[in-house]
Amino acid sequence: MSTQSWSADPQSVMELVGLLKSSISPNQSERMTSMESLKTFELQPEFLNYLCYILIEGETDQNLTSNFSANELSTYRASAGMLLKNTLLNQQSLLKHNIEYVKNNIVHGLYNSTNALVANVTGIVITTLFSAHYRQHRNDPTGYQMLLQLLELASNGNVGAIKALSKIVEDNGQFFQVDWTGMNGEQIKPIETLIESFLRFIKASNENSIIRSESLKCMNFIIALQNQFFVVKLDEFLAILFGLAENDHHDDVRIQICVSFTQLLQVRPDKLIDYLDGIVNFCLHIIGTVDDEKVAIEACEFLFEFVNNTLVPKHILQPYVPQLVPVLLAKMVYDNDTIMVLESHNEDDAYLEDKDEDIKPMAPRIVKRKDVANADASTGANNEDDEDDEDEDDGEIDSVWTLRKCSAATLDSLTTALPRDVIEIAFPFLREHLTSEKWYVREATILALGAMSEGGMKYFNDQLPALIPFLVEQIKDPWAPIRKIVCWTLSRFSPWVLKDHTEFMIPVLEPVVNTLVDKKKDVQEAAISSTAVFIENCDPELIETLLYNDLLASFDKCFQLYKKKNLIILYDAVGRFAEKVLLDDNGMQVILPHLINKWTSLPDNDKELWPLLECLSCVASSLGEKFLPMAPDVFSRAYRILCHCVELERKAHQDPTIMVPEKDFTITSIDLIDGLVQGLEAQSQALLFPNNDNSILRIMLECLQDPVHEVRQSTFALLGDIVTFHSPQVLSGYLQQFLKFIGTEIIHNDDPDGVSSMINAIWCLGLISERIDLSEYVIDMSRILLDLFTTTLQDVDISVMENIAITIGRMSITHPEVFTSGQFAADNVWSRWCDSVANVESLEEKSSAYMGFLKILNLMGEQAQISSNTMVKIIDGLSNNVEAQAFAEEVLDFLMKHSAQIQSLNLSQTQIAFLQQFSN
Repeated sequence: MSTQSWSADPQSVMELVGLLKSSISPNQSERMTSMESLKTFELQPEFLNYLCYILIEGETDQNLTSNFSANELSTYRASAGMLLKNTLLNQQSLLKHNIEYVKNNIVHGLYNSTNALVANVTGIVITTLFSAHYRQHRNDPTGYQMLLQLLELASNGNVGAIKALSKIVEDNGQFFQVDWTGMNGEQIKPIETLIESFLRFIKASNENSIIRSESLKCMNFIIALQNQFFVVKLDEFLAILFGLAENDHHDDVRIQICVSFTQLLQVRPDKLIDYLDGIVNFCLHIIGTVDDEKVAIEACEFLFEFVNNTLVPKHILQPYVPQLVPVLLAKMVYDNDTIMVLESHNEDDAYLEDKDEDIKPMAPRIVKRKDVANADASTGANNEDDEDDEDEDDGEIDSVWTLRKCSAATLDSLTTALPRDVIEIAFPFLREHLTSEKWYVREATILALGAMSEGGMKYFNDQLPALIPFLVEQIKDPWAPIRKIVCWTLSRFSPWVLKDHTEFMIPVLEPVVNTLVDKKKDVQEAAISSTAVFIENCDPELIETLLYNDLLASFDKCFQLYKKKNLIILYDAVGRFAEKVLLDDNGMQVILPHLINKWTSLPDNDKELWPLLECLSCVASSLGEKFLPMAPDVFSRAYRILCHCVELERKAHQDPTIMVPEKDFTITSIDLIDGLVQGLEAQSQALLFPNNDNSILRIMLECLQDPVHEVRQSTFALLGDIVTFHSPQVLSGYLQQFLKFIGTEIIHNDDPDGVSSMINAIWCLGLISERIDLSEYVIDMSRILLDLFTTTLQDVDISVMENIAITIGRMSITHPEVFTSGQFAADNVWSRWCDSVANVESLEEKSSAYMGFLKILNLMGEQAQISSNTMVKIIDGLSNNVEAQAFAEEVLDFLMKHSAQIQSLNLSQTQIAFLQQFSN
């Protein structure tokens, strides 16, 4: 059906608009009826054509304009456009519907720039068309033709067209580097046409500033591609940028200029080195003069990238320290509007209830990750550092990125890079302002000390014995923002206090803990966050001997005092506390009633359950069998919430109108069940599998199909702990399905955000192979591991490599023969294996890994041709954090077979002492 032959049937148009009107009715029954009718309408091949017609021709169709007001019609046209967009995203719908009319006419919706809503929705539909259709069908000539139409409109000042182009380039830039088909069948790389056009738009001084800024935005997306055609045009682009920086004072353009400089510094710092003086001065000028903070933030982002870019040598950065430090310090002072707000809200507010709109939803902190390279193998505690750094200016939960925060983060990085230089410039400022009469100057000075702490600690080490007591005194300041920032800054110095200067621990922690019950909520928040950081950094022995009872007593008071927002952070601190120490009877009697009372009072759909579930998970794990009396009720509810989430998810696949609960309910429910398994160990089997009912396994299999990484990550963690503590028979009948999902996770998870899920899957496979005979599946699973372990086609995360190496070792305890030939049977692979397990902290995991590894080499016998370098690595690995006596027979066999080679090695005293254990 050609586009010329299709015309809209007036009666169908009116019927569809009527359904769109009813679909947004306040009457639920009317809405539901219209949705059902729309589903019937959707079965027609011309459905998308009608939606497009209503969107782009709505105000010219006399039938529509005579029946609806202009405002009504605008709303219905936008509804048609959004439904068109959503339907285009469904690949099955694309196959069922004719879209020739859409492809040839949708751009017309941008012609009428007087209706901004219709133009915006049209732009959304066009960008969706490229993502859902054109990038997969680059041989469709209407795709390139549409790009030319958009460029033509943009050249004539059409804002809707250039905004559509910027979104199209953001989503599809990489696809424009390959051949597309033109209208005459010729092959064209659209990226070249786009770059030429954008450069022309940016240079045209008479163009609308939005056209210039959006064109710059398009170029900024292209910079990251490092396309060869762009590289050729780079000098021309730089000349245009410098001209704009000097002459264009529009805020939207300046934002994109700063982004351009930042992007170029990331991919081609060599091209900016000669111009750094001008660029740095430009950014500093913007930070110091512009009224729009968004512009200043982008300028500061360039400085942040400049300071952090590993390709910029320190000697290049060093001369700029005297310019950067004063500006960064100045911009860490609250702006005037914020100062006025803070001064007008300094009164006590701890007694006031929190408003729901003031509480931001918080994702759970404790992520079940079996990352043995960077975390404790059982708790996944490595994630805390990342979270602490997110708001490292003042410890606020508020995630809004401000100039103050960016300045603090830049000063932090600059101090890490060049501590001595920064301190020489900054300390005179800090000394002068620490006792300023203006509270907001003192506050910013304390913030700066905290920001500089990590990088500069050893350089002002001599100052800290006097500085720390001074800071502690400021915790009594009448201004709440100062009390708040002092708590955060003291937490930043916790490594100095806890590692080498424990004499300061009680003098510092006691006032911070006392501040937990401050009469200002913001200060409570900072104090409990600071306490959590100290707990995280503190040795368990110190907590148990010096802090345990005081912390329990303080937590007890906090549970009674805190309102909803700070309770969320309190759960986090109590969870960390429970992870660090085993709770005794007193701990249980203090903490558990508060948690259980809150647990019973909250409905299943309350978001406060997320952090509470995570906290309960840690407490249950810490209490062990002491938690047994509460375990049935806790498990029953967690499992009910989990089943409800999974059931609604299942139904939503058939009915998109069903509201699916947020994934955090699923994740935290799984984590709480996992906490029960960790705490109760074998005794938890009766909870999870009552009367051999294995329904929970079916739920877990559904969770392993969830697209959200964290759901699969927590499910693999639970599976691993079930395998560890429960009878192997519980997986009977389900093993093959779980192995299938483990294999799928390893093969198909190429998302950097999914690394933790992949790690847990690999960890699970290792545990299963130790406890269940995998003879039927071991060849296939070993190939999946080895393909990733030996690949040269991608960079594999170091923690993934470590876990694969451990799992290879564990699998080889029972099936070493699988690894004696093929991919693994090579000296360079053995060397890589030794490197991968070198830093494993868990004695049990590293010992298991080496036990299996030696079984492989011993089984190969003389075929195992090991280089001297690899042999040294093997002996070094065995002599460090490995319980070699547990598999002494394998060790001795290995040493005997390679004794001649070993005698010729140049070994350390530690390695020689290890070998001597087996010489008798």
